Amino acid sequence: MARRATYFLDVHKTDSPRLLVSGGWEYIRPNGEKPALQVLNDLAKAFDFMKYDIALLAQGEADALGKIGVGVEEVRKTAKEAPFTIITTQNGDQIGFLRFPSLRRGEDIPSEDLIKKLSATIKKERKKVKLLVALSDWGWIGEREYLAQNPEAVPDLLFGSGTGSGVNGRIEANARCVWVRPYDKGRTVSEVQVYAWPDRSKSFAWKEPDNIKSLSVGLGDQYHDNSDVGDILQ
Repeated sequence: MARRATYFLDVHKTDSPRLLVSGGWEYIRPNGEKPALQVLNDLAKAFDFMKYDIALLAQGEADALGKIGVGVEEVRKTAKEAPFTIITTQNGDQIGFLRFPSLRRGEDIPSEDLIKKLSATIKKERKKVKLLVALSDWGWIGEREYLAQNPEAVPDLLFGSGTGSGVNGRIEANARCVWVRPYDKGRTVSEVQVYAWPDRSKSFAWKEPDNIKSLSVGLGDQYHDNSDVGDILQ
């Protein structure tokens, strides 16, 4: 966490508009034990310090944290609380974030009905924005199965979280969607650089490095611990 803060606040500086995005299961590992209450409260302070622009709270996390009275940072919402959010960049471009609803307990893959509903929502909402990004807590299996179905409408970017392997910018669904998942235990951050907005008036395809680039940044010893976050998590 402290090295992540260093990368965000001290190392990665750019003149281009940048949005910080956090996925689900940042507080509790899927199917894992809950950390101590003090640890969870300190995590909330650390995330708030880093000032993410938008974040997903998995429904399982929300239920568990609610039972013990842990309050998360303001931008972290479940799909029920805030299914769609538009953020305006420093350049005035509007970016849409669609939070995928969490799957029910015991489900690993989305149903056909859910996929159809998401396609309808994506077709409607993407007319309002330059880029539509989906935030999912489904895990590798659910997200992979979703993209393999090649739905009628998919997000431009799918930022996944939950159980399973990391994915470093895999182009899927006839090159209409770039799928990104961070690697386990917070050892990396994923960075996506977008060089051209999807053209809605014609068939658009992502192609790296022509119009997009995805990086997995390892947070090794080359980054020092941010002292403020280090103090919070001491």
